[in-house]
Amino acid sequence: MNDIATSMDRAVKAFQRGDFATARDIAARALKSQPSNVNIMQFLGIAQAQAGDKRAGLATLQHALRLNPHNRQLRLNAARAALDAGLAAMVADLCKPMGNDPHAVQLLAEADKLAGNAGDAMSTYARLADLQPNDGKVLNNYGNALLEAGETERAVEVLERAAFHMQDEPQIWLNLGRANSILKRFDRAEIAFDRAIALNPTDAQVNFELGKSLFRHGKAEQALIRLSEAARGGILEPQVFVLIGLCYVSLDQREQAEQAYRMALRRDPTYDRAILTLAILYEQGNQLEALRDLYEEARDRNLTGANITYIEALVLRREGNLQAALELAQQTMPEGVDSIVRSQFIGQVADQLGDTDTAFAAFSDMNAGMATKPEALRYDGTEHRRFIQSRTGLVTSDWFESWKPVEIADDRADPVFLTGFLRSGTTLLDTILMGHPDTDVREEEEMVAVLERQAGPIENLGNLDDPAIGKMRDSYFAEAAKGGALHPDKMLIDKYPLATLRASFIHRAFPDARFIFALRHPCDVVLSCWMQNFRVTRAMASFLTLENAVGMYAAAMEHWMQAREILPLRVHTVRYEDMISDLQGEMRPLLDFLNLEWDDRILDYRKTASDRGYIRTPSYAQVTEKMYSRASGRWQRYRPQLAPILDTLAPWAIRFGYPDPRDI
Repeated sequence: MNDIATSMDRAVKAFQRGDFATARDIAARALKSQPSNVNIMQFLGIAQAQAGDKRAGLATLQHALRLNPHNRQLRLNAARAALDAGLAAMVADLCKPMGNDPHAVQLLAEADKLAGNAGDAMSTYARLADLQPNDGKVLNNYGNALLEAGETERAVEVLERAAFHMQDEPQIWLNLGRANSILKRFDRAEIAFDRAIALNPTDAQVNFELGKSLFRHGKAEQALIRLSEAARGGILEPQVFVLIGLCYVSLDQREQAEQAYRMALRRDPTYDRAILTLAILYEQGNQLEALRDLYEEARDRNLTGANITYIEALVLRREGNLQAALELAQQTMPEGVDSIVRSQFIGQVADQLGDTDTAFAAFSDMNAGMATKPEALRYDGTEHRRFIQSRTGLVTSDWFESWKPVEIADDRADPVFLTGFLRSGTTLLDTILMGHPDTDVREEEEMVAVLERQAGPIENLGNLDDPAIGKMRDSYFAEAAKGGALHPDKMLIDKYPLATLRASFIHRAFPDARFIFALRHPCDVVLSCWMQNFRVTRAMASFLTLENAVGMYAAAMEHWMQAREILPLRVHTVRYEDMISDLQGEMRPLLDFLNLEWDDRILDYRKTASDRGYIRTPSYAQVTEKMYSRASGRWQRYRPQLAPILDTLAPWAIRFGYPDPRDI
């Protein structure tokens, strides 16, 4: 007897240090001495299973159970062995005699999950939660089962209860964050993920989930930090690097984005989502040769599927094979492309083909999808126009006459401001002006926004003194220098379409500034804005419906015209329709206004666009094409769809010298 006890003591110690094979062998020898000893038999079965022979361990435990069928722990161990062996049905047979024993119900739930029965697992976990309503681990498992069964609302409720009972368990907060993300409750998801991070700051999975949630919430900079931490923590799947690349794209850091996509492809050269995101990057950057090479490389690898088909559609569109591109895009649902982006692509190609109904339906889908984004749900689309209207009311003659006289202390030349409205032709015009050797054109950088922040509220503009004006100018030029060295011998042209809304701030700091006003038919402008997939901000939320888009346009133009009436602004208007019909005829007066010598290089805007590479505005593809007139008067093809807003647009069309759009 003492020899058996000594042997089993050695077996237990071997088991405890993880030497399961030695524990198994010692127990097997002991069992030969006492073949009916259920305790030794139970130990042997567990040791066999832990040593890797799960079926042998299960058989040993079943034999022990036949000798002692009422031993609760033995039955539970046999059920666990059956579960580990993948025998879900046997788990049920072993556990059912135990009724509502919580440990048995737990094993039944795990067996249901193993068998792929999400509904049964959910029901079994619900039963277990009723038995142990204050057990955080049980509630966490129940919440996860609800998630797998698609019962996300209930999952959140259960996981919140789990978090209440186990507030220091990061996995529960992680699961709660995931559930809220599925419901697009990103604020709540971030709170849960932040709690998980606080409990375990280096947990790679928590950082990954938080990074995904932040990105979906439009917080790319914060998402990038978390996703990078996840990669450093050991999550090196290509999906992580694709998400990192998408963050860089959102931050307009395209070289870093390409590096991230390339890293994803180094991890898995066949990962088609990385191939697709890289293809989109090349297409947007007008790197058409790289785009074609990437597509050919994918074909050489015999890669197929929706993502690769979508790349083919991108290539076909850029090659001018529009009908084939449209058909491919309509037939495929690429996993690696947001449905919003796909809808926009279909809309753009259909519009180029003159398929108005298909285009309008696709753009409607695009905007409907954008309206459900977390960043869009913050706005109703009227906020920015109401803000503009409140400012317009302050721009009066009395207000301007109250401005303190100031003297400009520095000799830096005032910039030129290229403005108008979104989609009014500013990108084409700035590309043309880039071709002049004496210009330094900056495209939609932050100088004017910094200028306004330095000035303070518009009501205070008149109270600013010489030092305050000097600080405004300093802040502007300091911000401009961040985008590249300033050249005193070149004319700084600041292209910012909505600088019309900051004309008062600009004139206060730069009284000699000249404005180039890019004018285009109001109906074409509003329609084109509605057709764009802008990153949603308070201002851009205005373009998710045609009604709000026209309201935004009217408010902006009213403010601009009021500023022109009150302030002595130096303005030259370039009409888009005239520019595309007689480019040289429009450019000569403009260069005279700017005191620039004529230079034929400005006419070769396609070369300028190609040389500059990435163009950050939605016009990136058009400005590399020949001067085209298809977008001029395009609104007339959409007259039935635009009918509800023509009464609002008509006064502006007439005011700017266009025929009344209501007249057929």
